[in-house]
Amino acid sequence: MVCLSILRERGHTTVAANPIFPLDALNVRGEKEIRFEVFDADANELKAIVGTHQCFYIDETSGVFWARLRSLEPCVSTHPGLALLRDKPTLRGVLVVVEEGMTRQ
Repeated sequence: MVCLSILRERGHTTVAANPIFPLDALNVRGEKEIRFEVFDADANELKAIVGTHQCFYIDETSGVFWARLRSLEPCVSTHPGLALLRDKPTLRGVLVVVEEGMTRQ
């Protein structure tokens, strides 16, 4: 589980969702998509940005990268870390990585 943030102007960040549960090994540099699960209750900020390009940051492991939140759909969780919480409403999201290491000028 990791924290997904949005890098705003002047270097300020906003938490987009905390926690998210990546479904694959998290490697922004090598991936074109980042699939994750998030509790519906923790996804309000994400719901507002579906379909838009944003500059994201995932903990210190990813660095900064541009991506489009392609989808955020209700799902039955498959993440092993959520095995005991299957009754909580969960969403599956897909971030399409556009470019890594870029910030707004």
